[in-house]
Amino acid sequence: MIGIGLMKSCYFLTDSYWIGQLGPLPLAALGGSAFAWWMIFTLCRLPGTGVNALVARHEGAGTQQHISGVISQGLWFAFGIAVLLVVAAFPFRGIYFDLLGFQPGSEEHALGMEFLGASLLGASTLAAHSVTNAAFRGLGDTRTALSITAATLVVNACLDPILIWGWGGLPALGIAGAAWATAIANGLGAVLGFRILGRRGHGLRLGPPATRLLQTLGRIGAPVSAEGLSFSMVYVLLGQIINDFGTHNMAALGVGHRLESLAFMVCVGFQVGAATMVGQHLGAGSPKTAARCAHRAATLGCAVMVPIAVFLYAFAPQLFALFVSGGPTHTTEALLTASAGSLYLRIQCAVFVFMALEVIYQGAFAGAGDTLPAFWIGFGFTSARIPLAWAFAYPMGMGIDGVWIAIAVSTVIKGVLSWAWFRRGRWASALSDQALRVETAKP
Repeated sequence: MIGIGLMKSCYFLTDSYWIGQLGPLPLAALGGSAFAWWMIFTLCRLPGTGVNALVARHEGAGTQQHISGVISQGLWFAFGIAVLLVVAAFPFRGIYFDLLGFQPGSEEHALGMEFLGASLLGASTLAAHSVTNAAFRGLGDTRTALSITAATLVVNACLDPILIWGWGGLPALGIAGAAWATAIANGLGAVLGFRILGRRGHGLRLGPPATRLLQTLGRIGAPVSAEGLSFSMVYVLLGQIINDFGTHNMAALGVGHRLESLAFMVCVGFQVGAATMVGQHLGAGSPKTAARCAHRAATLGCAVMVPIAVFLYAFAPQLFALFVSGGPTHTTEALLTASAGSLYLRIQCAVFVFMALEVIYQGAFAGAGDTLPAFWIGFGFTSARIPLAWAFAYPMGMGIDGVWIAIAVSTVIKGVLSWAWFRRGRWASALSDQALRVETAKP
């Protein structure tokens, strides 16, 4: 799962590299679009969160005959989310960039609209792929998921320059080409995943949506997705403060997030391990072993964060130089972006251990089907970044540095609270009654 996480980070880094070659303004548009893209990703993984928990529970309980039904209903849920995104968000995507502080009619605004529009139209493949990956995670078969992710990464890396620059006689799609490359790659991953699951006896069941099972998937996945949405909305509002100190800071944050994702996706690897083992051991009636797995995952995750933090801290300027050159010559805007981004990344490196605690215990809660605690911790203290950033940036006179520090402070609080809440142990019985009803559901 760490390998899968690092490969997913390469999606973002590949896009940033190629779009960075278009110049600072497209890179700023990509940086601004990052929060909207995370909203799309968060909603698309909503069915996957539920599928992961229920597949793991059935695998641990020895009721594998119900797994196909869970996967099939997860796919129904995924396509429903994709349709909702196109209908509800596509016509109003310009409002997002208005809230972010981009000037209507500016080049950044127009480029951001292009990228976000393509991302919304291609969301169905992302949602479907999230279901197949979740099924493999629930089964404990992360090797197959790794192979599929590797294949999609190669496809994305090959398609990025072709679609962005219009190689081979194809039209040059510019910044939108990166979004279409991601959509095509995820579509390939979904097809491969469903074919492999079918060969293992977990093929799709053609039939109508099963209301009760869909409700269970939604109940498990909704708090996790709501927390992710609140995270993105907070950054949209933070964008107004960030842009107040120069649009190069938004580009810095966008690239900084992508470099930071190298650490975050490693945490996600341990998060998925915790979710799968907690779910399977609870299904087997062993909550104490489930708790030990979660704590061991957190310990390992925190340990791995240390060398990653040291590496990113030491080489932050050099890493930013790869993405913000704007072509063969450096510009003043590019140098400002690299300077602001290097400072952002170095401040966040100091709290990577606490990020690991939050992310990994969030996975443990999800594996138990008890996702509300992670939502309230994440929502509450991610939202607190707005007043903290405002106070540090303006009254305390710290400027953009204060925004970066506010983000780090909230990360520390969320990590400590996630650890403390999990130790209370209430998660062990969160899904018991519901799981019994799901086992008898007829999709």
